[in-house]
Amino acid sequence: MQQLVAPVILPIVLALIMFTMGLGLGLTRQHFVAVWRQPTVCLIGLFLQIVLLPVIALIIIVLFKLPLMAGAGLFLVALCPGGATSNMLTFLARGNVALSISLTAMTSLLVPFTLPVLFAVYMQFAGAEINQFGLPVGLMIVQLMVVTLVPVVLGMTLRHFWTRLAMQAERQVKLVATFLMLLVIGLLLVDNWGVVEKMVSLTGVAVMTLSVSALLLAWVITRQLSLNASDSRAITMEVGVQNAGTAMMVALTILHQPELAIVPLMYGLLMNIPVFGFIGWVIRDDGSELQQKVS
Repeated sequence: MQQLVAPVILPIVLALIMFTMGLGLGLTRQHFVAVWRQPTVCLIGLFLQIVLLPVIALIIIVLFKLPLMAGAGLFLVALCPGGATSNMLTFLARGNVALSISLTAMTSLLVPFTLPVLFAVYMQFAGAEINQFGLPVGLMIVQLMVVTLVPVVLGMTLRHFWTRLAMQAERQVKLVATFLMLLVIGLLLVDNWGVVEKMVSLTGVAVMTLSVSALLLAWVITRQLSLNASDSRAITMEVGVQNAGTAMMVALTILHQPELAIVPLMYGLLMNIPVFGFIGWVIRDDGSELQQKVS
């Protein structure tokens, strides 16, 4: 079941969720134009994800004195892009989805070049040797487009040309997408229960520390730089939510190291705890601000 859920069902469900975002948000070309007119915001997001996140991972690896494979797995996660999950969570956090998708696209184009170099340097520094390291650049770009950009564009197109139909279908499609996502999470938990049991360990604490630190630092830094709340939430999700599937693909398909995939799998499950906590906090903060304005 695991071989079917992670590589097949999960991307389909994420694509469906991205479709509902395009369908229900009223997202238009102007949203993306507005993002590209603010290059500074994009550069901040890219710097925090590509530079700050790996630095945080290195600090955690040293502080927790993680074993070779656990440390390598944590660093590998930090080098990965956000993926469709960060776009979906930005939507739930009421952040700038257009910015989130743009950052995901840009990091996914950069990661095929940054990940092999930085990971190889880390492994050599840690005492391991990887003679050959390759990443299917074209495949990654195609997968990203299929799971994120294409479904969003389809949803936007449907809403633009058939607005009434889109508004009528929006609620049902969202309910189906939410149900399927919960089902996928449940199946992953069942299939990987042995990994779940290992989460109560030093490695599990390190994984949680990476997720929490990334979220907090990204939020604090973006707010200190006076970015608006919507942009801050998008960047926070991009920095705080990495594509564990990409890390697992590198570990299993490219490097053929099943042990290296344990930490990414842990991360894919554990990161939901601080992320949904953050989403709940910012949404509650929105409610408090609205209530103060009404008063």
